Amino acid sequence: MTDIDDLTHAFIAAHPVDAARELERLDGPDVAALFEQAPARLSAPVLDAMLPTVAAGCLAHVAAARGALLLGSLGAPAAVAILRRVAEPRRRELLDLLPTAAALACRALLRYPEDAIGALVDTSVVALPAAATVGQALESARRREADTATDVYVLGDDHRLLGVVGLPALLRSGADVRLQALMHPVATLPALMPLAGAAAHAGWRESSLLPVLEHGGRFLGALSAASLRRALASQPAGRAEAEQSLGGVLGEGYWSAVSSLAQAIVSLLPVAEGRRQ
Repeated sequence: MTDIDDLTHAFIAAHPVDAARELERLDGPDVAALFEQAPARLSAPVLDAMLPTVAAGCLAHVAAARGALLLGSLGAPAAVAILRRVAEPRRRELLDLLPTAAALACRALLRYPEDAIGALVDTSVVALPAAATVGQALESARRREADTATDVYVLGDDHRLLGVVGLPALLRSGADVRLQALMHPVATLPALMPLAGAAAHAGWRESSLLPVLEHGGRFLGALSAASLRRALASQPAGRAEAEQSLGGVLGEGYWSAVSSLAQAIVSLLPVAEGRRQ
């Protein structure tokens, strides 16, 4: 493959999924050339859209530093899906080159079997101690590198989940109010729960994002309904039954509206915080 031209840049930027399907048909060294030359902000979504096994094979032909840069541009669950298929010692090399926070998140998720929800958890959600204030929570939510908002999870000294505070409640409260005064209970998922079991969990009736707890009740992160759907879609065995269970408690139109509202809240966070100052 020759140098990547502007037309190729434009195509992979506008159609990362289509680009992934085309690249999956090429030899690993040819695909590696694109991942080496194209900006990470363009090539990372393409890597994410590829089949994890194929993506892992392509990374074998990419310089380790570049591969770590691409993986670090993905969320931890997506990076882990690829890393599971990378043989040692290459996997260890990539993990060592990841930013500290990303490496810690990936190592935590790699401890869980691929068919357990612990392997899919988003560890970048906002989790703060009960004594933290609304102002601190809003600042943490604003700094979070994600397109959509999430709830703020309230933890005890032992990292056990005490409750959750929704962003609308934060935006309505004074900056000095403690989270412990606003938190409320929430349904949880055990990290070792199989994916199919999670699909039937009644908690999806209340939220499209549920906290996940490790053994002993320690907070690990949160699982979204969208991530669970994608994982179920990749499993041929028992997929239809599990997807039917999840679909029975999640209305597509309702959660699309929730997603749009969450995105709007993210865009308003700097404005809302500015009004408090």
